[in-house]
Amino acid sequence: MLTVPNVDGATYGMALQRFVVDGREVWGKTGSRPGYHTVLGATRDLSRTVVYSVNAKSARDDAFPLVERFALPAFAS
Repeated sequence: MLTVPNVDGATYGMALQRFVVDGREVWGKTGSRPGYHTVLGATRDLSRTVVYSVNAKSARDDAFPLVERFALPAFAS
């Protein structure tokens, strides 16, 4: 699950995506539908984890502001 193919631009292993936040490797999964957005992520050693789910009008279109507000601070240095 934590092995990403050796292909330029690849970020997904087996259903999990690798992100780099402030130099910290984070593995997670996101999902959304109109009015709903969810994120779960963790460092490999589980020293930092985040799970959130929002059901709001603000989750309708672009969910990245929600990620910036709720998920990214959990992994900031």
